[in-house]
Amino acid sequence: MTYPYYFIEGIPGSGKSTLAAALSRNLPYYRQYREGDISPVELAWCSYMTQDDYADILRRFPALEPEIRAHSVAEEANVITAYTQIHTKDASFYDQMSQFEIYAGRRDVNSFREIVLRRFTTFFAAERTARHGSIFECSLFQNIVEELILFAEYEDAQILAFYQELFACMDQETVCLIRLRPADIAENIRHIKQERVNEQGEEIWYRMMLEYLCNSPYGRHHGFSSFEDLLLHFSRRIRIEDNIIAQLFRCRCLELPSKAFSTEELIASVLEN
Repeated sequence: MTYPYYFIEGIPGSGKSTLAAALSRNLPYYRQYREGDISPVELAWCSYMTQDDYADILRRFPALEPEIRAHSVAEEANVITAYTQIHTKDASFYDQMSQFEIYAGRRDVNSFREIVLRRFTTFFAAERTARHGSIFECSLFQNIVEELILFAEYEDAQILAFYQELFACMDQETVCLIRLRPADIAENIRHIKQERVNEQGEEIWYRMMLEYLCNSPYGRHHGFSSFEDLLLHFSRRIRIEDNIIAQLFRCRCLELPSKAFSTEELIASVLEN
């Protein structure tokens, strides 16, 4: 059977993008939201600005104004801009726009929680009558759980309590959570570490991910500095997600082994369950 809303999750390198793209091809009338898209629920890699801040950005970067406007939408008193989809050699543009993200501790935890809960509530309230099919990549766990671990420094029970609130905002009967689970976390991270390199062969994803972890309040508090620490973090994240699924999404979750099936088998497993 098919559901109106699919949320695809898993740690980096588990195959989320491949599965989301394949599912979208098999459900062509569904809207697909990837990281960095302007999504009705998620804000990863997007700026979230007041109208005044948005007007200031347009003044600062007049040459980019057409592209900025083309990648922006108004939402109540705010403007969301998918700034990573705008191409420019002016690095200061990305520096400026990243300051308006809601992640990496840029908002206090209460403001962060309010934004996430409000957007999920608004989306599901509007969709009760519309019921447009949607496929969401990394919109339920990845960025939100990372924020609560690394920057809010929430305990596991606090993260579960937040997801209990989030779950209450959703129309649960319409949701299917698909979680891709790697057989070996270390091997999974080693693979993506070697795969995501620049033209010079530098492991840019790994460098950025480790820096993000180690410079977070949680990483500094625990003295993180190494590959092993990254594995510890992802292991904890998986345990937290396991608990959330067991408590809230057990009947709404399809868990699949990461990269253990062909794409065709994965899609068949999703659509048959």
